[in-house]
Amino acid sequence: MKIADLDFDKEERGRSAPKDRIPMIEEVFELVLNRKPSSRELSFYKYGVQDREEIIEKLLKDKEHKEALEKSKEVPELEENVKQAEHKVLQLKQQIEDTEEEIKQTRNLLDEKNKEIAILRREKNDPYNFTHSDALKYIKGLSENSRTNINTSTQESDQETHFTSVSASTPIKKRSFLDKVYDLIKSN
Repeated sequence: MKIADLDFDKEERGRSAPKDRIPMIEEVFELVLNRKPSSRELSFYKYGVQDREEIIEKLLKDKEHKEALEKSKEVPELEENVKQAEHKVLQLKQQIEDTEEEIKQTRNLLDEKNKEIAILRREKNDPYNFTHSDALKYIKGLSENSRTNINTSTQESDQETHFTSVSASTPIKKRSFLDKVYDLIKSN
């Protein structure tokens, strides 16, 4: 055996320096595990004797890589679940918008109904709340009714005065406010 055979540096001369191995190690980790190596892993492989292919082979057999493969099989299912969830969210947003519009329309209808009820109550509590044309129709109706009930008597022989009498079939009515208004209009 020669001293040259015992030259340990001969094998290491073919290998690159540890600091030159760092980019290669980071590239392998990114390729296989899709992450940067931890400082511990970096130190282990930086000072280790494994070449690029051996590091790749070791990482492919690692438990972490197997778990990543299992998780990657779930990705299509997760993507479909996300699409369904987004579709459901859009449906719910549309339902909320529709419900808000329905509530708005219902409030408008209720407001209109309440206004009509208020108008009807006001008219019911105020029987003299006539429009001009309604008042004229009412007054005209009163005057036509009173003409049929009033008989003009002829002049009596003893006295030369005229009397107006109300027929006995109709009772004498107390004059209402509208009758008095009609008299005022008629006198002008």
